[in-house]
Amino acid sequence: MITFVLLIGLYAISSLVELNKITSEMVFNEITMGEKLSKLNDCIFAQDLHEKRSLALGQADSENMFWNRSREFKSLSAEIGAADTSLGSTLENMNTYHENYDALFAKESSLIRAGRIREAEEISSAELKASFNKVLLSIKDIDLKVKGLLNLHISKSNSLGERALMITIILSTVSFVVGILFASLITNHLTTSIVKLKEATDSIRSGDFDNLPEIKGADELSDLAISFKEMSVRLKELEEINLDANPLTKLPGNLAIEKELLTRLNETQKFSFCLVDLDNFKAFNDRYGYARGSDVIKWMGNVLSEIKKDLGSPEDFLGHIGGDDFVLICSPERVNELCSKIVEEFDKGIVDFYDPEDLKKGFIISVDRNDKPAIFGIMTVSIAVVNTDRTLIREPKEVALKVTELKQYAKTFTKSLYIMDRRRTR
Repeated sequence: MITFVLLIGLYAISSLVELNKITSEMVFNEITMGEKLSKLNDCIFAQDLHEKRSLALGQADSENMFWNRSREFKSLSAEIGAADTSLGSTLENMNTYHENYDALFAKESSLIRAGRIREAEEISSAELKASFNKVLLSIKDIDLKVKGLLNLHISKSNSLGERALMITIILSTVSFVVGILFASLITNHLTTSIVKLKEATDSIRSGDFDNLPEIKGADELSDLAISFKEMSVRLKELEEINLDANPLTKLPGNLAIEKELLTRLNETQKFSFCLVDLDNFKAFNDRYGYARGSDVIKWMGNVLSEIKKDLGSPEDFLGHIGGDDFVLICSPERVNELCSKIVEEFDKGIVDFYDPEDLKKGFIISVDRNDKPAIFGIMTVSIAVVNTDRTLIREPKEVALKVTELKQYAKTFTKSLYIMDRRRTR
């Protein structure tokens, strides 16, 4: 009986250690690799955007942004190659295509500077486009291989769990003949745990991240259960972030904002809700085009993130409602400093997005909401602030009503500022 009990324990422990190793590889290799491939895809699309803008507008800034993105692409490629050597040939092909893509852009840029626009356009529409598509296909091939490795690890984990379960049952049966009482006490926990882990693996494979194994104890089984739980939580977070995050700024969207607001209200925390809105953004967008308008939104997201990082705290929340509307939730003690810094940095940086002649005039001519020509000043920022330490708030819609009222008042001014509701309610 003692011999079979030891065999069961040793085999189960060795199997669980291997399962834990496979799970760790999935969490730290394939999932991390997927995130880097997503950034790699963003880089090449950004290069394509800046190439088109360089060709259309002939701006040096677009050429510089192209090369910045190229260096970021190469850095990510090197990290992927260092993390997984099995991608060698595919990664080498991608790097070759990308080098060719960069070389063609350099040739196109020299033609633009020489005034040979037609030849540059021919390179952009033919050779450069073909090279761009090859890079995309290479990224897709790498992504398929990474997903294949993930599926292979999941299948291996399933197979190992099934085999461990079968052998454990066989040994348990033999041990049962020798001593039913002692054997059942030892094997019951092991068998049940392995079944739960197998079910959890199947659930993760099918996209269900909530079926987490509950295994109590202080042994390898509980460690493996914790690894499964951490992997499931991380995968679910990534899925929710990808679904809700704003595609332009990557900041949390409406669902995350509402959830954060409800959490703070339910916990009766004192906080400041700041709605950050850009004035005359639509006129800017109509005047300069969607691409430059998107650059302003991304820049604003970066400005807010840096200010939150420098002057805020880890508990502060930053989200992007959509368009030119952002949300910052912070402590009332820091709201004045944060808002003042946002106004300062915005006014300092927004001028870089205007053409020199428009900046010199101090206004642009665009169309109003009735599609009629009108004069619009240089873009400003309006921040509406509602403090729950002064105003009694019971539900999110009350915040929305108060902050909307303040925003409309703030927009009556022709400069960047923040407006705070200083009325007290009991």
